[in-house]
Amino acid sequence: MESLPKIETDLLIIGSGMAGMSAALFAANRKINTVLSGGAGGFEYSSGLLDLWGMSLTQKGKMSKKPWDMLEKIHYQTPDHPYAKLKEEWLKKAFFELTTSLKSHGLIYTGYNALNVLVMTPFGTLRPTYRLPQTMWSNVEAFKKKEPCLILDFKGLREFSAVFFKEVMKKDWHDLRTQCIEFPDTHLRSEIFTPFIARSLEIEQVQEKFLKQVKPHLRGESYLGLPAILGIHSSEKILNTLEKELDVTVFEIPTSPISVPGIRLKETMMNVLGGSSVTLQTNQRVTKVLKASEKGFECQLGLNINPVIVRSKAVLLATGRFLGKGLYADQKKITESLFNLPVYQPKTRRQWYNHDYFNPEGHKIHQAGIETDMLLRPVGKKRVPVYDNMFAAGSILAHQDWIRSKCGAGLSIGTSFHAIQSYLQIQQRAC
Repeated sequence: MESLPKIETDLLIIGSGMAGMSAALFAANRKINTVLSGGAGGFEYSSGLLDLWGMSLTQKGKMSKKPWDMLEKIHYQTPDHPYAKLKEEWLKKAFFELTTSLKSHGLIYTGYNALNVLVMTPFGTLRPTYRLPQTMWSNVEAFKKKEPCLILDFKGLREFSAVFFKEVMKKDWHDLRTQCIEFPDTHLRSEIFTPFIARSLEIEQVQEKFLKQVKPHLRGESYLGLPAILGIHSSEKILNTLEKELDVTVFEIPTSPISVPGIRLKETMMNVLGGSSVTLQTNQRVTKVLKASEKGFECQLGLNINPVIVRSKAVLLATGRFLGKGLYADQKKITESLFNLPVYQPKTRRQWYNHDYFNPEGHKIHQAGIETDMLLRPVGKKRVPVYDNMFAAGSILAHQDWIRSKCGAGLSIGTSFHAIQSYLQIQQRAC
């Protein structure tokens, strides 16, 4: 153990999903000496949309266009929800800081200040979101206007079907037409994936071939809808090129995994962190906690491949729930995977799920997680922080069902912002 390399840092962020990456970005902007550790982070499975709150708290099962009105109700309807610990002002600052940082590295997000927008999904349905990539803005506009539109997909692509999209959409939108084409230089491939197409479209010669294949299929439509494939690092530039050359308004439709907008978001956030006060260890999970106390933490990252010891004054836990391995469930109970923190959960396993899978109330297991104080420090049974210098953010937090309420990104962005602010507050107090 003594032979392993060691890194000394002020803050260790455990988890490189949306919460961990957002926390790292906020830490970098404040020049906090930080190490970010984690696995893939699940960005490939995310839509790339930045939800705030999407469902009504007054009409069950209904979408809400007014997220801030819903968040105001949370404070007295569900006071244990993590959002109840956040001020509206903090959430707005968090979204602004994040999207401004992304924009400075070429990824533009847009939306309304007070309202959600309804985005067309690959399933021909609509879903609410608060901020969406600029390449999807005309997705919202196209559905509102319902002018003639061509939807394209590609031979060998499984993540999106234009025919399926049209079949579901045709009741609300009559002027939809579909076409399946072969993406340039893929005639020998039986299967292709959206990340491959997106990275190929970064190449100018491929763009030219693509334009030649698309042009003959346009018949005066106002809009051209594509699965989300418009590059990884220059999506707006590719969008502008297509619109100029094709003389049509182009928009992306988010796809099922693997998600190009999710990859764009992750890679842009990593670019933002490049050269900052944050040391990236994003291919190294914390595998052992060697020491944990008010004086600091000592954690091992990795097992067999380049393991390293990180000594930190504070920890921010952003490990997610079951998919991110922040929580572990056996036949009897749910446990926190690294520090054995107390986990809020139903009293018995029988209470984890409702008999009706589609029960609008959801399932109690989705409320399980780590309870915290107002500074987002994990607490024990007497509501006392387990460690004064440990914080938690994102989906590992208890008393929220981010999937059902459509608040995943907002929850991660808002709580990670608050956690970093709390870290600074504790540091100032210590001084």
